[in-house]
Amino acid sequence: MGDMGTTTALMSLEEFERIEQGPDEIELLRGELIRVPPPQRTHMEVCRNLFKPLDAAVIRCRETDPDVRLGTVFFEMGYFFTGSPHSWLRPDVSLTWPDQPGQRYYEGAPMMVFEVVSENDTASQLEAKVAEYLANGAAEVWVIYPDTRHAWVYQRSTPLARMETHSIRSDLLPGIEIGFGEIF
Repeated sequence: MGDMGTTTALMSLEEFERIEQGPDEIELLRGELIRVPPPQRTHMEVCRNLFKPLDAAVIRCRETDPDVRLGTVFFEMGYFFTGSPHSWLRPDVSLTWPDQPGQRYYEGAPMMVFEVVSENDTASQLEAKVAEYLANGAAEVWVIYPDTRHAWVYQRSTPLARMETHSIRSDLLPGIEIGFGEIF
């Protein structure tokens, strides 16, 4: 995994939590420390433009239909995967499972993951993260490419990814559609 940023020897969650972070963003992927530069303004704007309407839509959906089982939308929430070696990932935007367990961090992957691709991401890093999210319980992982205004959607239930070019929409989000024009 040497092309995912700076990596070191495998480490535990406890060692990971003691790292002096500095300005870099850090994650732990299958025991390997990943350091990348902090996100740039345009990256964070795309994340915010996705978070705000998704959060509002999920809240509205839960209020309208109490039988809908949706968790909470988060911006850069940390998720701990207990497998060996450990992972601790922080997707750009996520939707938890209803009643997802966790104390300091949520345990397992969220129901939906939204990773916004930036210039520092590599294909191998993104593929490894997608695989880790799906292996640890995510139902869907969206990898969003702002520069080309499309997303690849990976589902645990199917081996093939699909390309979306118009909006965020999913069977997991009944009645919710967020056009890419709102995000980019």
